[in-house]
Amino acid sequence: MRIQIVMSLVGKLLYIFGAFLVIPFIYSILFETAYWSFGVTAILSILLGALLVLGGHSSKTFSLRDGFLVVSSTWIFTVLLGAIPFIISGVLVNPMDALFESMSGITATGATVIADVDSIPKTFILWRGLMHWIGGMGIIVLILSFLRNLGADAAHFFNAEASVPKPGVVLPRIQSIASKLWTLYVIFTIICFIMLCLGGIDPFDALNYAFSIIATGGLTPTTAGTFLYSQNTYICVVFILFMVIAGGNFAVYYNVVQKGFSALFSDFETRMYWLVLAIGILITFISLYFQSNSMDIGQAFQDSAFTLVSIQTGSGFAVSDYDLWPAAAQMMLFISSFFGGCSGSTTGGVKIIRLIILIKSSIIYLRKAIHPDMVQVVRINGKPLPEKWVRMTQQFIFLYLMIYVISVFLMTCFGLSTGDALQIVTAFQSNVGLAFGSYGPTDSFALLPLGAKGVAIVDMLLGRLELFTILVMLHPQFWEGYFIKKDTTKRYRIL
Repeated sequence: MRIQIVMSLVGKLLYIFGAFLVIPFIYSILFETAYWSFGVTAILSILLGALLVLGGHSSKTFSLRDGFLVVSSTWIFTVLLGAIPFIISGVLVNPMDALFESMSGITATGATVIADVDSIPKTFILWRGLMHWIGGMGIIVLILSFLRNLGADAAHFFNAEASVPKPGVVLPRIQSIASKLWTLYVIFTIICFIMLCLGGIDPFDALNYAFSIIATGGLTPTTAGTFLYSQNTYICVVFILFMVIAGGNFAVYYNVVQKGFSALFSDFETRMYWLVLAIGILITFISLYFQSNSMDIGQAFQDSAFTLVSIQTGSGFAVSDYDLWPAAAQMMLFISSFFGGCSGSTTGGVKIIRLIILIKSSIIYLRKAIHPDMVQVVRINGKPLPEKWVRMTQQFIFLYLMIYVISVFLMTCFGLSTGDALQIVTAFQSNVGLAFGSYGPTDSFALLPLGAKGVAIVDMLLGRLELFTILVMLHPQFWEGYFIKKDTTKRYRIL
């Protein structure tokens, strides 16, 4: 059965995830009371992986359908397993809260139901940071980094995890590139950690912040979070720098290593990403400074830059209560939460590449309305983009808005106001983790109604997996042939 190929790959992923679960378990033994919940969950992950591997069989031939199923299954399994330590230990008694926290961590959304982070053991703070870091670059990229000899069809897994055009990524070589992307990911994390330590942050907190920043997550090791550093210019600059880096295309960074910085400046999406950030910061700063008479110009610019970059990249940090800002500044932050960063980044949202495709294709359609016989195609970095990517981008935006509207409606059915529902769904579906009003930067999502938390969990997963990966499995034809056993008996014809 073809499902056995999927089982084998998912099982191997669970081995790797089980190894990550051992890290907080060892930390708890060395520095706190031993939390056996992590040891139990690690064993469970490895045993479940072993069962799937034994029940499956290896293959070097995969289809895109296999990619969708492997990606969806691994993300769902890791979220479920990630929630178990919270429940067993009693840190989160409600299973829905544990699932919410796990989903928020692994999808790098950064929303939390823990109102007082200072009251939970450090082992669980470390686990929240690790979940960010594991899911930030993408679990499938992690698989491709560890598992070898999957063959050229491994590119299907990369496509399935993020159905977005990837300028600069050569898909037939994606398995060899994956390990290099993770190497860059690790290097950025180490550099960020060192720079935060140099700024006076405690090493444990600095490590968790580094995990969260590079993954554009948002979960913090303290209740006060980054508000503690609102007056520390050096720390704020480090945060801004690495949030911007994390929002860029890691494949382009790999090209920079090979070809120099010219590869970075020649990438059109990267330049547009910087431009969108710069415009957003400028608009926010102008609104904040000129409508807040008592604010220092330097502090206004720092707060504007930090908050805009944090929200657009989905990092989810805050150094100022932007609920108190002028309406124009808040609206700029709200709009930027849809944008996200570049393709191949750790961010959520629509992604800059899709905005570029939409704008360019719209201009072409307007030109064709004037000159019907004109032949013109969308070009990215001077190369023509296949028409299928234009259609997929348009379809993505339609599905994104449709799910957004349905989610907002469901949120209102669970008792939220229309304003809160709009802001909360934006925060979850774009994997930002920060909202406004009752669920703003100084609040947690602990008081969110139970049903609304369920909607949020689904939105976080859909947003992180670019919609198509999950939605395609709802089509009945997707499952054709997966549970049919192949006839391997030899047939002989009697002459």
